[in-house]
Amino acid sequence: MENPWTQLPQKPPFILSCDADEIEHFNTRQHDIKFKVILNEIPSPYIGNLESPVIFLNLNPAYSPEESESSQVAQYRKIAQMNLLHQFADYPFYVLDPSLKGTPSGYEWFNSRFSPLMHATGMSAKELSNKLFLVEFFPYRSQKCNWRGNILPSQRYALSLLEKAISRQATVIIMRSEKFWIDAVPALKTYPYCYKLHSCQQVYISEKNLGTKEFNAVVEKICR
Repeated sequence: MENPWTQLPQKPPFILSCDADEIEHFNTRQHDIKFKVILNEIPSPYIGNLESPVIFLNLNPAYSPEESESSQVAQYRKIAQMNLLHQFADYPFYVLDPSLKGTPSGYEWFNSRFSPLMHATGMSAKELSNKLFLVEFFPYRSQKCNWRGNILPSQRYALSLLEKAISRQATVIIMRSEKFWIDAVPALKTYPYCYKLHSCQQVYISEKNLGTKEFNAVVEKICR
């Protein structure tokens, strides 16, 4: 399947033409601004090297107006655009890049959530960033996700990347929205290397939140 994100505009509104009608229809029905899809910041359908041994499945990228006004936002957008094309700078999993702190990358959130894994592997953030790939179920940003529509054309590409990861026996961790993911990719239900967090509210990749056996399996997979 061809990568649709090569067609993303270079300036706002950041939306693919294949998704535009459904997104516009969705936004017209949202009375609470927290649920509206935000198009003035780059979507984030996936992050990192798609050949990574461990794949994380999240819900959707967050949005903060203050972060889009960061002095580093131009650098972030350059790196985010490269990522959409599966091209990378120093940190393939760029949400662990400390130079992007305060930008829409989500550095603070991801750094805290993945710090137990970083500690357990003994890897630096830069080293670990070569080993992780994350897929968002819904690629566009909002303050809170309320998408209940059809699978968008752009989503199908990200789902195809997940299916390829399953075919090469990558470890998959469902961080949020288990039902959405299993409905979209039924193979996850019986996939032996698919784990889920105990708490989808406190999304820490830790031994306590994943389970000792599962956490150790993830660490081993990363450190091979």
